[in-house]
Amino acid sequence: MLRVVELTDFSEFNDLKDSWNRNLQKSKDNDVFSTWEWLWCWWKHFGNGRQLRILLAQEKDKILSIAPLMLSKYKFLRFGKLQKVEFIGAPNSDYNNFILLKRPKECLKLFLTRLMQLADWDLLELRDISEERVSADVLRMMCQSQTSKLVLKLDTLCPYIKLPDSFEVFASRLSPNMRRNLRKRLRRLREKYKVAVKTQRDFDSVKEAMETLFRLNLKRWRSEGKPGSFALTAFRNFHLDLAEIFNKKGWLSMHFLTVNDEPVAAVYSFDYNRKKYGYLTGFDPEFGCYSVGNLLKMHIVEYCIEKGFREYDLTRGFEPYKADWATGVRRNFVARMTYRGWFAKMYIWSTQNNFCNLAINKLGAHFTVERC
Repeated sequence: MLRVVELTDFSEFNDLKDSWNRNLQKSKDNDVFSTWEWLWCWWKHFGNGRQLRILLAQEKDKILSIAPLMLSKYKFLRFGKLQKVEFIGAPNSDYNNFILLKRPKECLKLFLTRLMQLADWDLLELRDISEERVSADVLRMMCQSQTSKLVLKLDTLCPYIKLPDSFEVFASRLSPNMRRNLRKRLRRLREKYKVAVKTQRDFDSVKEAMETLFRLNLKRWRSEGKPGSFALTAFRNFHLDLAEIFNKKGWLSMHFLTVNDEPVAAVYSFDYNRKKYGYLTGFDPEFGCYSVGNLLKMHIVEYCIEKGFREYDLTRGFEPYKADWATGVRRNFVARMTYRGWFAKMYIWSTQNNFCNLAINKLGAHFTVERC
């Protein structure tokens, strides 16, 4: 008989390390953002003010499914507070999933039933569930039930490059104009500079490679008058810690395009389960005329094909610079269910109202985690 075990203590999460990844590898939804290492490191840096709510579906002490959830308490200016159940890692994980091994529909129903028995949350909001995952299929079936309060909506788009067996085949799929421009800019760059590609292994330390990425990312965004992803100290510290952990696992993959031995473009990515996940990039705007970001991406595609990877996932956000490379786009969904309170309903309304979103962003007002 299936039963739910709830884990709320960090030490219990620690103890799950080996069994967590074994179960993840057996599941069909095996991606890098669901690994114990990613979630554990994220919790270490961002868990303050939140409560762990990891649910295990077990039968005779054997884990059949895992719900990597947490309870977050948000406040919005002075207007109200919101207690939300969400995936551990939100909003920094590009994909989120339940780890479903056997009897997925039964396990997911059991998880939701357990949550409904608790009276300390207002809203369930599960973001960035890929349409290709078992989690999305089961949630979609549950939403179709007339008695279900769950609602599944389109959330974000994630472009990707499906990789062929050879780089020549891939290059032939690019537009003639793009191929011509890449060749021309690489030639011009080589005429003026010594051009090479480095990885994190060519630096004295992973930290030095990450600091180089931070610098290039900040340069790129500050040229547009924006702060950039790594402007926040907490975010930088999380990725410094994560990069060390992933490097030891063989999952960290950093590439740098250099001119005269000076890095001018960087890609921070993860190699996991025969797939590359491109996470963040950076480049020196002074070399933007050479399309150094695209030149580096061309090298990375060749690297992926040589490694036998099946896909280069450009991850969340369909920016124009990704569109030129993508061979396909997958959709991420968000599943929501209101449990109680007018503020939760107002929150959902505001997220679906474009004018309201623009006004909130213009005012610089955002939901913030309420610290304990």
